[in-house]
Amino acid sequence: MNKQALHPLVRIVSLLIFIAGMALAQPLLLLGGSCGLLLAYALAGFPAPGGLLTMVIRLRWLFAAILLVYGWWTPGELLWPALGALSPTLQGLGYGLTRIVALVCIVSAVHFLLQVTERGQLVSALMLLSAPLLGPLARERFAVRVLLTLEAVIPVQAIVSDALQQETQQPRGLARLVFHANAVYSSVLAEADRSANAVIDVAEPVAPPAIQWLVPLLLALIIGLVAGL
Repeated sequence: MNKQALHPLVRIVSLLIFIAGMALAQPLLLLGGSCGLLLAYALAGFPAPGGLLTMVIRLRWLFAAILLVYGWWTPGELLWPALGALSPTLQGLGYGLTRIVALVCIVSAVHFLLQVTERGQLVSALMLLSAPLLGPLARERFAVRVLLTLEAVIPVQAIVSDALQQETQQPRGLARLVFHANAVYSSVLAEADRSANAVIDVAEPVAPPAIQWLVPLLLALIIGLVAGL
């Protein structure tokens, strides 16, 4: 590992702090987080932008649901007063958009971590992270499961999308739903079999240099100050 690069454990802890900050959905924090992510991606040469775009696009229905819930169920000034109760509120749309931006920032941060950190390094870092709570064997299982879960997000999204596009003679309704569910289930099992045969080279866990802990500490301090915590 490059001695100048952040230790994978420090990256994971920084990611967790970043996620906590974005979850607050404060505009100033979201602006700072977005700028920080853009800078990080630029310094890394914008790794796998297509994969990130695909992840964000596939969350479009979740984004729509967030806008619906906040826009139409939050009291405030009506966007289209002539529609009365059928109109969303300006405050609700604002709240919804801030939470959508927060989700995009979180997804982008997770994607960035997976792109700039090798699988073996991530497993090693997760083992260090869980060391105070789990035994040696449990730590290894925990680390591998977390890594495989993160890596499975994009393939499973693609599996669901492909299954929904499959042609079927079933009429609309429960029969069609069962057909698509079976297609997804079969594809997920096949993907699981392929993952089970994968080999992960795990580096010997080594604690990060003490000075690198200043990075997540400084990040937490900045988030706390901006959020007024």
